[in-house]
Amino acid sequence: MTYVFQAQKSDIPQITDFYQGFEMIPSSEYIMAVYKQENKVITIFNSLKVTLQGNDALEDYLMWSEILGFETKSTEEIQKKDEQIKVSVIQKSIIGSDEVGTGDFYGPVVVCAAYIGKNEISKLSMYPIRDSKKLTDELILSIGENLMKDVTHQVLVLPNPKYNNLTKEGYNLNKIKAYLHNHAIRKLILKVKDEIDLVVIDEFCSKENYFDYLKDIESYKNITFLQKAEDQVLSVGVASIIARYTFLKEMDKLSLDLGITLPKGSGIASDLIGKRIALEKGFDIFNEIAKTHFKNMEKIKSLMK
Repeated sequence: MTYVFQAQKSDIPQITDFYQGFEMIPSSEYIMAVYKQENKVITIFNSLKVTLQGNDALEDYLMWSEILGFETKSTEEIQKKDEQIKVSVIQKSIIGSDEVGTGDFYGPVVVCAAYIGKNEISKLSMYPIRDSKKLTDELILSIGENLMKDVTHQVLVLPNPKYNNLTKEGYNLNKIKAYLHNHAIRKLILKVKDEIDLVVIDEFCSKENYFDYLKDIESYKNITFLQKAEDQVLSVGVASIIARYTFLKEMDKLSLDLGITLPKGSGIASDLIGKRIALEKGFDIFNEIAKTHFKNMEKIKSLMK
């Protein structure tokens, strides 16, 4: 059994002190600390998420809930979700959907829905499939094209002008994502000729909010929402990689047309390149290449003063 809770920074010393003496060497740069006891493994991630795995994990989960004051799910809910994940990875034919580009100042938002039948899982073992954020762009570019040939999928690219128009009309980012996921899933279902057991979305909002965003349009209803689904459901991991591959290709096109290499993310490099773009091309061009409601836009204008 696996149990997960989100710790606060102030909670970490108390947790690490409790498991002192059972330390292991972390297997990933994303892991802060790992502890192994006889019937459980405790992992603390850099994100401050804590996972408890093993036969005795529930006891510790309930203990930390009482000490730290977070709300637990019922044992039945946790067991049901664990079983659902296990079944979905191993035995089911699944459509998984994920998105990229939402945190990048430059470039589009890309959503991909991918279908993997239960009889197709073994043929994908050659690919290092997991959350695209954990893979280098070089690796994604090297496998993306072949992966797209091997997997039935639907990609949607929301270009910057359309994105900016939607935000001006009052759409928030989650509503935009809900529309894109719904459209990609419905289009993919028309392509898939085999049985579909589950449709899984990497959870970015509550189920209630998701369907509230879609209340005025026809939507696919039978959806499972999972946090960190890219690392739990193969088809979501594939969708994540294909979406990232498409985003990188779109960024290359924008950079080529602009004559300036656009940085990814929304850090200071985006601001500095933005100043150069404004000086050479003016401010109107940002509607074509960037998400203009980001704070980067104001920072660029400040750099121009």
